[in-house]
Amino acid sequence: MRRFKPAHGIALVLLFVGVVLVAELAFEGKLGGAQSGRVSPGRDGLVRISLEGLEPLQVRFFQFLNAGNQEVRFLVGRDAAGDVAVAFDANEVCAKSKRGYRAEGEWLVCNKCDKSFRLAEVNAGGGGCKPVPLQHRVDGNELIIAESDILQGWRLFR
Repeated sequence: MRRFKPAHGIALVLLFVGVVLVAELAFEGKLGGAQSGRVSPGRDGLVRISLEGLEPLQVRFFQFLNAGNQEVRFLVGRDAAGDVAVAFDANEVCAKSKRGYRAEGEWLVCNKCDKSFRLAEVNAGGGGCKPVPLQHRVDGNELIIAESDILQGWRLFR
């Protein structure tokens, strides 16, 4: 019978840790999942996003980056009625974990605690684990968000 060498034990532990890390990334949707679009403010201090092609019950994720290197993630979706919902990709309770949300049909699901919230109720706000709404306006087929409104949520991503 062959002896179990310490090198084999170390290799086994490293393999186990690798499998756990890959599984965690897969469950959080960070393995080849939906990529976020990058947006920046224009000279007028407004972020403009085309809503063309955004179907009901579809959600897009965005990453805002300004000249001051302040990064904020947010999401834009349409509920079943076609209304636009915009919120930060974070909430008051789970923001420190920086896991955000994932979209599952008409639901936004917190990636940390797995609580679900209707996309149609995002703009109403709330608190706790609910997505923090982002002030916006829709002009025709274009979403307009002020840089100052986006930066109000920067505290959730520091």
